[in-house]
Amino acid sequence: MKRLRIRLIGLATAGAVAVAGAVGAAAMTAAPAAAATTTQPTTETARSLYMNNWSDTTGIWMASQLAQTDTNTSFGPRLAELHYSPGGTASAGSDTNQISDYTGFFRDETHGVKYDQVHQFSSATGYLDSGGILRSDYGAYNGTAMPVTIGRDYTTVPNQHFMVVTYRLKNTTSASVTENILDQLHVNNTGASSGRTDTATWDSTRDADVVDMSSSGQYHLVLGSFGASTGHQVGDDTDSSTSSATVAPWYAFDASGNLPDNNAVTAADVSVGLSKKVTVPANSSVSTSFYLAIDSTATAALADADTARAQSDTYWQTQTTTAYTNWLNAGKRTTSTYTDSGLSTAYDRALVVMKQTQNPVLGTWPASTNPIAYGYKTWVRDSAVTALAIDAAGHHAEADKYFRWLAGIQNSDGSFGTTYDEWTGAHVSFVEPEDDSVGLFIDGVLRHYTATGDTSFLSAMWPAVQKAANFIKNGIGSNGFGPADNSIWEETVEYNAFTQATYVGGLYAAEQLAADESNSSLENGWASAAATIDGAIYRDSGASPAGLWNSVGGGYFDRSVNTDNTARVDPVDSSSDMLIVLGVVPANSAYAESHIAKITSTLTQDTYGLARYVGDDFYYSSPYDPAGDEALAAEPSWPQMSMYVALDQIYLADKTDALKRLTWYASRTATGYMPPGEATSNVTDKPVVSTMVEPVTGAWYVLASLQYGAQTELRVTPPITPPAPPAGG
Repeated sequence: MKRLRIRLIGLATAGAVAVAGAVGAAAMTAAPAAAATTTQPTTETARSLYMNNWSDTTGIWMASQLAQTDTNTSFGPRLAELHYSPGGTASAGSDTNQISDYTGFFRDETHGVKYDQVHQFSSATGYLDSGGILRSDYGAYNGTAMPVTIGRDYTTVPNQHFMVVTYRLKNTTSASVTENILDQLHVNNTGASSGRTDTATWDSTRDADVVDMSSSGQYHLVLGSFGASTGHQVGDDTDSSTSSATVAPWYAFDASGNLPDNNAVTAADVSVGLSKKVTVPANSSVSTSFYLAIDSTATAALADADTARAQSDTYWQTQTTTAYTNWLNAGKRTTSTYTDSGLSTAYDRALVVMKQTQNPVLGTWPASTNPIAYGYKTWVRDSAVTALAIDAAGHHAEADKYFRWLAGIQNSDGSFGTTYDEWTGAHVSFVEPEDDSVGLFIDGVLRHYTATGDTSFLSAMWPAVQKAANFIKNGIGSNGFGPADNSIWEETVEYNAFTQATYVGGLYAAEQLAADESNSSLENGWASAAATIDGAIYRDSGASPAGLWNSVGGGYFDRSVNTDNTARVDPVDSSSDMLIVLGVVPANSAYAESHIAKITSTLTQDTYGLARYVGDDFYYSSPYDPAGDEALAAEPSWPQMSMYVALDQIYLADKTDALKRLTWYASRTATGYMPPGEATSNVTDKPVVSTMVEPVTGAWYVLASLQYGAQTELRVTPPITPPAPPAGG
């Protein structure tokens, strides 16, 4: 069954691309940044977050419940998934989750209280800090505050095959408390149904549990401790008898707080664990850490463990924070753009999310870090705008990886599929066609080449660019529009304003690339194609065939034209604002002024939020809602839409209004300034959780912030001047 899929996309510049519009740098920087205040995020938390080691391993943290419709709530806050691609090469095994879960369990031995039904930590929060460390705070247990508060942090060390997991214990009482921690790993044996078993052993030299999953064609894992553990257990996860030597660690811990110290087990379902008893002084904080390593051979995994334990836990935390700080500093920052540190933090966190969420092997991004709604699919449109944004921010290696992957999966006609598997890159059939990615790909190639001057990149991309540009050009119909498609709302095939805008923007970029290649024939042909689509965009919706310009009621661009060449005048829809965002319609034209006024007067919600269209019931009462009624009312705000209008206002040098919209975005982020999902509720003023975190939403904020600070230009002027807008508007 078709699931309604609503996505937005944008355009970023990576370098000195010709600028469209009349706003110069002086006007762009004339307004003061903001008052010196700190905008705070909401108290809503992301329910699932990605983290990776920059090379071949990705982990996914999850809370106990992914959304209100999630009935699989037997787990607590945890590392829920671990994916590994040896050698940095994607394979069919890349989508295999190597673990069932990696979870912490607790006992307060001083007061005789167990906190090991960890699904009761239902209010646990998680976010990625600016140093790349995932911070998780457990909160209350079954609604009751604990005398010792607990946090569990995940440090996925760049270019290493291990993560450091640190427990933060804060005693809020006036007497010392002894906390008992079980750090348990439950592996996922994919060959269990075929009778294959895993083997786990205790390595006393390393104070570590070692798991061999090679019988099922899987990998080797090591769970070790920084500092001596109190107890260890390698067990059979199906064995609940506390008198059995191979009892699963949790059952022994739950019964007495002690582990039996079993040294070897072979079973179809293996769990291993280490325990530590930690005394937390009165009104003080203590931390203790473990590590989890994964590699393709036992020798390599043990070497990884030796690397980890050769240094302290704080050493690896510092190394990771330094790596992310250096990465951020190598790109463009907004600390001098905003005096409101909340806005600059939201910018940094959006970039860190992009870095941590990108598949380090393929270069793709998932639609959302929460898999409950959209699974593990990458929308090429979403990943394209995320690549454009990260490129515009000065992080070119990440964009290079994505655009090379995208060129590699291009269809023979120059188009792309809608979605692909996040882990393997294989095509996943969804709503087809969605062709907005075609123009965005061309634009991304131009911007990356302009920013880097990488001629080898351009040489590799040029054949794909030609195919993409010719797909648009050769697909222009007698009505003057490029190919009809399902973008952006995935409701029906139409001549959508959104996609037509990306076609023209892509052709503008293709013209410039043809000029760089000294190919005047292609340059002129693509310029003519862009002009043809331009003409259809400005044609009145009352004409035959219909155009996109609706001259009724003050004038605005319709969302689309039907495939029978009649106008689709309802509903008023903010996706058509992409025409101005990309510079296809000049922001200082009467057309743009009238259109922006119509969109904002009709669709404004939550003061500076913007609905996608009139009567939108997605996230409220639609049968396609990702997780039921999350918005609590129709027409929820879409942060991406607000960023569109912020960009329009920046083009017009109205930085006061733009700043209010940027501030609104930051105030609607999740705990730790995590980017929202597709929408925010106008009732709770919080982001919906089922599609949070969405990398492309963060990307739009990054783009708008860079444009606000005059550090990028989203519009492209082609080498051949396009026709001026017709009189009127």
